[in-house]
Amino acid sequence: MADDNMAARFARTIRDLLAPTPVVPTCYENVDPEIRRVERAIARLPKRTRDVFMMHRFDDLGYDRIAHRLDISEKAVAREMVRALRAIRKAREDHAREHRK
Repeated sequence: MADDNMAARFARTIRDLLAPTPVVPTCYENVDPEIRRVERAIARLPKRTRDVFMMHRFDDLGYDRIAHRLDISEKAVAREMVRALRAIRKAREDHAREHRK
């Protein structure tokens, strides 16, 4: 049950990152290739960057709470979020570039 909830929140966050919001099928084998690329980009992030991103986007924690949990500064949390969002944006741009050809 907890895994289903996390998967639903993950899919919702990925959809929120995409503009315009695509129709995301419920079957995992028919997942939009752009979403799959974003998922892979998140999975390839360094552990701390991925942890910060997941806590902020999926657990709805503020930078101050994330900093406290990871024993890092809020500025470090902000840097990790920038790193994560850049990786996601690059994955989306790469996907768009490939589909323009």
